[in-house]
Order: sequence, then C-alpha cells, then structure tokens
Amino acid sequence: MEPLQAFMGELLHSTPFAAERLVCYGEHAYASPEVMPELHGLKVVRPGWYIGALHRGRFEPSHALAMGLRMREAKRALSLAASDERALRYLKGETLEVAESEIIRDPEVNQAAKGYCLVCIEGHPVGWGKWHDGMLKNEYPPGWRWT
Repeated sequence: MEPLQAFMGELLHSTPFAAERLVCYGEHAYASPEVMPELHGLKVVRPGWYIGALHRGRFEPSHALAMGLRMREAKRALSLAASDERALRYLKGETLEVAESEIIRDPEVNQAAKGYCLVCIEGHPVGWGKWHDGMLKNEYPPGWRWT
C-alpha cells in the first residue's frame, strides 16, 4: 500500500476515501463503501470503487479514480477547452505536446510537472496522462477511445 499512499500524497490534495476503507484483492486496490457486509467466501465483481493497481512496486491509478475526482482535488492537472483540437486527440488516444506552463500545479507545493496529471476538458475530468519533457502520454482506456 506504500506506492498508493505515495501516489495520493504526490497527486491529490486530500484522499477522497478513508484509509481504513481500502481493500486489496491481489494487485487491485478498492475503496469499499462505509457500510460493507462481510464478503468472505463470496465472489464479488467489485467490492467498491476501483482505485488502481499495484504493479512492480508502483501504483497505476484507474480510470474510475480519475472520473471520481474534481479538477481542484488534483495537485497536477491539464485543462483543455472543448474547442482545443488536442481535446479530441486525447479522446482518440494520441500523445499530446503540452508545455510545462500548461500543467496546472498547486502553488503551495513546489513540484515538477513530471508524472501523472488529471486531464480535464472544460474543467471536467476525462482521464489520466503522464507528462514528461513536453509530451503527455495518453492513459485514456483503449476501449473508450474515439475511433
């Protein structure tokens, strides 16, 4: 759970769920509802809000987590206008050229723009991107991409 805690501290202003509500099944982390019956012995599709996966000592956030956040809750975000051609390119799954000055960062936290950032269109979250040296690698789910 340490990679998840590090991710939350690095990218989110506050944790959108209580730490005691976190449950892991294999590599997958979920935030369970406040009132949760005992699931021992039951096969459950999703025991709560899918937060992401712990792979090789690092945390990979889920698309569901991005969709459950608000832009102001992220310490790093990219806000695109609906009229910006990059918004459609993002929804198609393309890598975008994004200047570091376009990444909205928390002014109180002096951190680099490098890493995950919440991608928003008109202030509404649409997914994750990974920014590094002027390029935003698209993390939009392949099955959701505009074809």
